[in-house]
Amino acid sequence: MSQPEEDDRYSEDAAPLSNFSNLRIAKGKENRKSDEIEVVVLLCGHEIPLDYLIAWCKYCLKQNKNDFTCPRFDEGKKKICGKGFSYQVLCQKAKLTPELKEHFEERLGALTAARLCEYKPCPGCQSYVERADKKNLCVRCTICTSRTGSAYEFCWNCRREWKGPVVSALKCANDGCGKQEVSPPNPLVLCQPEFKRYKLQKEKNDIYPMTDKNPARKRLALLINNIEFQYLNDRIGADKDELSMEKLFEGLGYAVVTLRNLSAKGMDTAMRDFSQREEHKLSDSCFVVFMSHGSASGLHGIFDLEGNDVFSTNEIFKHLNTPNCAGLRDKPKIILIQSCRGSDDGEVYVQDSGNQRLQTEHREKDFCCLRSCTPDTVSYRDKKKGSCFIQDIVEIFNQYAHQDHIEELFRKVLKKFKETHPTQMPCKERTTLSKRFYLFPGLKLIA
Repeated sequence: MSQPEEDDRYSEDAAPLSNFSNLRIAKGKENRKSDEIEVVVLLCGHEIPLDYLIAWCKYCLKQNKNDFTCPRFDEGKKKICGKGFSYQVLCQKAKLTPELKEHFEERLGALTAARLCEYKPCPGCQSYVERADKKNLCVRCTICTSRTGSAYEFCWNCRREWKGPVVSALKCANDGCGKQEVSPPNPLVLCQPEFKRYKLQKEKNDIYPMTDKNPARKRLALLINNIEFQYLNDRIGADKDELSMEKLFEGLGYAVVTLRNLSAKGMDTAMRDFSQREEHKLSDSCFVVFMSHGSASGLHGIFDLEGNDVFSTNEIFKHLNTPNCAGLRDKPKIILIQSCRGSDDGEVYVQDSGNQRLQTEHREKDFCCLRSCTPDTVSYRDKKKGSCFIQDIVEIFNQYAHQDHIEELFRKVLKKFKETHPTQMPCKERTTLSKRFYLFPGLKLIA
């Protein structure tokens, strides 16, 4: 069961400001307000908050792209700009720290070299490493070694942390090394055609229509994960949530746009650009996930101190609503928010007991939002495994998405919390789904 802050395994996704010993204020830097975040003007003329630009460029690298593109919505063209720019232009336009330059240059170098040499990603940091000695399976990662302060080595063969003699050409001491690597089975249970056919026949008018599973379908999910903060504690373990959600969404057929470490201004800009993506026109739904420190006022940006860098969750609905996001009109928009909403513990002691003509539509509809906790309470995160909320969602979706609609999946998440995490209770908010939204993982539309 989750425990408060005294248990070193668990932490709260709140913004604790009363204990100033927890603050990590950078020397020589002043407290920045959200409207004072540095803005970069790209060659195309679009302005973009620096933190969002860095997060976007890291996402491009994650997609194995050597060059970057402008993610801003172009008002004149009424679409995402997409104009390309190089790393050299990024350095000219933005003031990158030596650490950021090292990150970009290592990743760009690895992408270039991977086309010519044999490189593999390090299991610790996922950066690409070359094996200098082709006769030795023990490979050292300089990034992990520098980060941990001690030598980090992994096996070129099984891609696990090295065990055994430092020099070996056959195998390391890990169990199974040297055998053919077998990928673990995908935990996502796939839907059976008979079940889908039955549901479409029985509940056809009460189910949101789905787009046929084919290359033309463009489902998108946006994942914003704030891990490293300038003044607040880092959200240790949040990277596990990110990986779990990415794997789930990919299994469900969504291309995931993952952005890390944004200010409130960066989150708002990223949300606006995402709402205008052309892919939504060829999609049948979308997911949006926010993970950060939080309070009653909203989600805290990476520069927050005393509530001056906070993103209101109301803006998520504004950006995706009927007038502002035409591509997702009449389509399910599912929002997941992992953050604290106050400092109270939720546990209490009780006694045992298609038409072209103009028409009116509601401004906000077809939403379903699940938050990790109720108002004024904390949301827990395991420093080794990730948050209870995200990990339970992934588990429930993997087991039941093949047969349950989204609101039934959320009910099962709430039920599990009641049984296993009594100090915390997720809750649905602003749910306006007028039909049942089935994910039907792994299947095409059945006529």
